[in-house]
Parts: sequence; C-alpha cells; structure tokens
Amino acid sequence: MTKNTPEQNQPEHQWEAQIRMALRQSEERFQIVALATNDVFRDWDLLTNQIWWNQSVQSLFGYTAEQVNLDATWWRERIHPDDRQRITADMRNVIDSGKQLWSNEYRFLRRDGTYAYIFDRAYVVHDQTNKPIRMIGVMMDITERKRAEAELQRQNLRSQLFANITLKIRQSLQINEILQTSVTEVQKLLQADRVLILQLNGNSSFLAVKEAVVPGLPVVLGQRITDHCFNEGYIQKYTQGRISAISDIDKAQIEPCHVEFLQQFAVKANLVVPIFRQNQLWGLLITHQCLHTRQWTNWEIGLLGQLADQIGIALTQSLILEQETKQRQELARSNEELQQFAFIASHDLQEPLRKIKTFGERLQVNCGDSLSEQGNDYLQRMQNAALRMQTLIEDLLTLSRVTTKAQPYVTVNLVQITQEVLSDLEVRIQQTGGKIEVGELPTIQADPLQMRQLLQNIIGNALKFHRQNQPPIIKIYSQILDNNIDDISTDNTFYQIIVEDNGIGFAEKYLDRIFNIFQRLHGRSEYEGTGIGLAICKKITERHHGTITAQSQPGQGAKFIITLPINSQF
Repeated sequence: MTKNTPEQNQPEHQWEAQIRMALRQSEERFQIVALATNDVFRDWDLLTNQIWWNQSVQSLFGYTAEQVNLDATWWRERIHPDDRQRITADMRNVIDSGKQLWSNEYRFLRRDGTYAYIFDRAYVVHDQTNKPIRMIGVMMDITERKRAEAELQRQNLRSQLFANITLKIRQSLQINEILQTSVTEVQKLLQADRVLILQLNGNSSFLAVKEAVVPGLPVVLGQRITDHCFNEGYIQKYTQGRISAISDIDKAQIEPCHVEFLQQFAVKANLVVPIFRQNQLWGLLITHQCLHTRQWTNWEIGLLGQLADQIGIALTQSLILEQETKQRQELARSNEELQQFAFIASHDLQEPLRKIKTFGERLQVNCGDSLSEQGNDYLQRMQNAALRMQTLIEDLLTLSRVTTKAQPYVTVNLVQITQEVLSDLEVRIQQTGGKIEVGELPTIQADPLQMRQLLQNIIGNALKFHRQNQPPIIKIYSQILDNNIDDISTDNTFYQIIVEDNGIGFAEKYLDRIFNIFQRLHGRSEYEGTGIGLAICKKITERHHGTITAQSQPGQGAKFIITLPINSQF
C-alpha cells in the first residue's frame, strides 16, 4: 500500500490557490521589470494576436496611449517596409519550429515619421502540450550605436578613398586614372546620382573630363559646359574658395537661367567644390542628386573639399612630371644630336684636316725652299691652325663621350691610375723640371678611363700653368670627407682628391667660369689649350655623383678639390 505525502493529502483547491499566487507573483515581477527599464517590453498573446506594451513604447517612439493599438498588426505595420517580410518570416519560423529564443535587428517607425534601429529579443512560451502561446520580447533602441557604426564606416570608406587616390598618385601619377577613380569612388560613397569633374577653359566655359552617373540620366561627359549665368563673378567666387551646396534648386536663391541650365541635366540638388592647381582655379568637383532633393551634410562637404585638395596635388605633380618628361625628351634629343655631331666630328670634320696637314707637310718639304719668308710663315700658321682644330675636335669628342661612351663602374685604384697618368706626362714633367708628390689615394668604384681623363687634365693643367723660371711642384693626396655633400646618399663614404700646385693661380671670382666649355682666363698665345679640359673634368665628376671646385689666388698656385664617393653607383 502506497503512503501519501503531506502535499498529496492537501485539498485540490489549495493547489490551485498556490498556482494562482505563483502566477500573480510572476506577473508582478514582470510588471516591475517592465517599469524599471527604458527598453520596450512586449507580451504577445499568440492565441488572441494581442500585444501588451509597457510605457516605454510611448516614451521611446512618441506614441500616446490612445495611438498604441494592442493588435499585433499595429506593430507589424510599423516595421520598415524593407525589413517587414524578413522579420515576420524569421519570427514565424522560430515559433513554428518549436524553438524558444529569437533575436534580430530592424527599423521601427516613430511617431514623427523617422525610424529607430531596434534590436529585438524574444522568448516563446509553450503550454504543457508544447504549443506556443506567448512571445515575450524586449525591444532595445540601438539607433545611436547604428549611427556610430555608420559614421565609422563612412570614415573608413573615406580613408580608403584617400588611400586609393594617394596610392595611385605615388604609383603612377596617371592623372586620368586618378580623376576617374575619384568620381567613381565618391559616387559609391555618397550614393550620389552623378559626380563630375569639370576643367575650366577660357570664356568661363568648362569641359566635362570625368563622370560617374547612374544609368538613365543624361550623360555630361565630354560636353563643353557653358552657362550664361555663370559669369566672371561666379568664377571669382570659386577662385576665392567658395563651396556651393544647394539642397533644392527650385527653392535656392539662384538665377532662373541657372535653374533652367541645371534642369537640362535633371539636377535637383548639387554640391560644388573648386579644384586648385598651384593656387590657380583648375576646375570643379561636382556631386548631383537628380532623383530627389538632398540636404548635404558637413561630413559630405568636408569629404569633397579634402578630395579636391588631393586632386589638386595630383594635378600639380602630374604637371611637374609632364614638364620633366618634356625636359628629358629634349635632353634625349639634344644627346642624340650631340652623338650625331660626334660622329660627324670623328669622321667628316677630321678628314679635311688630315688632308690640310698632309698637303701642308708635302708643300713644306717639296716647295719650302722656293717660298718666301712670308709664304713659309703663312704655311706654318695654317699648319698650327689645323693642329688646333684637330685638338679641339678631339676634346669635344671626349666631352661628348663622358656619358654617351661611358664604361661600367669597376674597382679603380687611384694610386695606380695616377702613376699611369704621370708616365704619360713624363716628357712634359722633364721639360718643365716638375716635381710630383703622390700621397695616399683611395680605391673606389668608378669608370677607370674617365678617372684617367680627370686626373690627366688636372695634373696637365698644373704643369701647363706654372710660373716662369720656377719648376712646378704638384702634390696629389686625398682625405676622407666628414660631412656628405648635398643631394647624395648619406650611406656612402666620400673622399676629397686634392691636386695642389705652385703655379700662376687665378682670382676666385672666375671659379664658376673656368669649368664652363670654351672658357679661358689666358690668351692662346700665352698658354695652349682649347678651354674644354676643365669642362670635361666637371662632367666626369658629376657622372660619378661628385663635385669639383678649386681654391686659388693670383700668383699663389691653385688647389683643385675633387669630391667622389667610394661607390659611385649609389
């Protein structure tokens, strides 16, 4: 026999009373929680399709108690049309599948006609047969969070837009690509109907150079825009940095003819920002809204202003690149002409000289005795002139070949190069009674032939420009340079190669002049030469990323200072 528990022995009406009390306490707790929160509490009776709302539905959404209908249809009708089907289908799927928890985000209509972003969480209550009977939910207003997320997304998109344009500026400076990227990205970012870039031409007209437009709207690209209302006064305002933001052209205080002009392109609202290149008005960056009016925000105005600045930078750099390209093309053309001249000089010009010298020598040998003293003088002058011409041509060829016939850099021992140069100048050193002192010189990466030309010209000049009745004394040495010269990599080591003599010297006011081609400080009758030697030296040092200069005083000798990097390939 089964023994009953004390609870089983209680009368049935006591059990019902306890259940009702528990339910009442539960309802009271629910009501207290509903009153204590700012969120909207919703209790949806799935059997009657009625919804109980707490007071937050009025305070959050602006509805009065009379405007809140308890029928669930009232709630569904205020879900944004774009969200309604998605939310109702998702919620019905949870109810029908026997699940208990549901959550989702959607937009809910406020009393003032605006929409609040809602995060809705609900719990489905089932009876003893597992039939869904109630759905208790909490609607949380997340509008501010959504606005912050949207703002962050806009900032990220703007940053990405500027990053893309900046990258294109750095990578290619293809201005057409940069301008097209600008209008395309701005149209997507602002969801505008049309974005234009107009370039200012003469007579207050513009050319539409780039456009991004939604299908179905008039195409402006390629058209020459001439607005008779857009006179010099407008140009002057944009030149001063004016930004025009019109939210509705029908209500804006603009000339009727300007309204008519905009209407032919279906414009209802526009935002216009000037583009400057080198502080001059280059054109306009324009955003059109054509399907409806639009209130432009400060964020959008700021975005277009910053983008216009970036476009201006790109235009300036593109102009500089174009100028540099023209200069390089002109330099290439000049170098080509120089090579053609060098070819002519090495063949066509020297051939007549060889004949002049050859026949002059034959005339001297065969007919010299029959010529008068004056005739022999004329013949000698002719021969000397031919010799000078040949030397000049050879020097010009040497100058032209510093870059056109340059050899690859290799390891060059400057001590060895100097000894070879002194060996070549041995006869002249003996004739002048010169004394050469060679100190420590570095080993560098350079063109060995040009290093030889460089040192031979400098040492040769020191021997040539010596004082009368005083043998030349020439010192050749080097020293490491503590401070790197301008515009050269600081990762390299530089040496100064110094050639110091006790010759006639020169006034330093002529320092810049002596390194120019055909510049001479002394007459040909005093010192032989073509005036090209130091120009060759300058060109060689520049090709090796170095410099050449000199220190001197008249009658006190000269010191030529050649600065060269150890590795000229940097």
